[in-house]
Amino acid sequence: MDEAQKILMGALELFMRIGVKSVSMDDLARELGISKKTIYKHFSDKRELIASVMKAEIANDVKSSNECYSSHENAVQKMINISRHVSRQHKDINPTVIYDLQKYYPAEWGLLDKHRTEFVQELIARNVQEGQTEGFYREDLNPQTVSSMYATLIQGMMQQLASKDNTFKFKTLHLEMVSYHLNGICTDAGREYLQQHITEITNDQ
Repeated sequence: MDEAQKILMGALELFMRIGVKSVSMDDLARELGISKKTIYKHFSDKRELIASVMKAEIANDVKSSNECYSSHENAVQKMINISRHVSRQHKDINPTVIYDLQKYYPAEWGLLDKHRTEFVQELIARNVQEGQTEGFYREDLNPQTVSSMYATLIQGMMQQLASKDNTFKFKTLHLEMVSYHLNGICTDAGREYLQQHITEITNDQ
């Protein structure tokens, strides 16, 4: 792992733990045990660092999702596998991260919005089509409509997490969101499979 990657990983860990706005470059340098000059050698300012962290996380999400999707398992299991990855990656996220990004770094938050409306929606549409072929998802569904609705569910979940009145953890909301989505599109056969495997989403092993 090169120096820039170590800085990105350290910044991500710090952001996830205490939020984005309250973290200074001095805090990050102290946390990593390096000089601030070393950070500025790779990133011109905090905004560029945040954008780079976001891009790295999105790239990791794409890679992991594609790996989950390349298996020969059925469409329901593929969604469970992808959801388990997402749950593991974000289980300890401080909701302040979402609030800070939306309020103070909208352009950087926009990278996630673009990811959701492009890659995620395409992935869900493909999953719906496969599930319909397998008889696990309802035939009367329009894959594009379902994928758009799923993106809206994600947006709603993020808004709930960013709310000052939120009392839920990411892991809890995410499980409910995925369960709501899958139960709504599954056939009886798909729902039977889902009921047997839904708890895998929150399995940290």
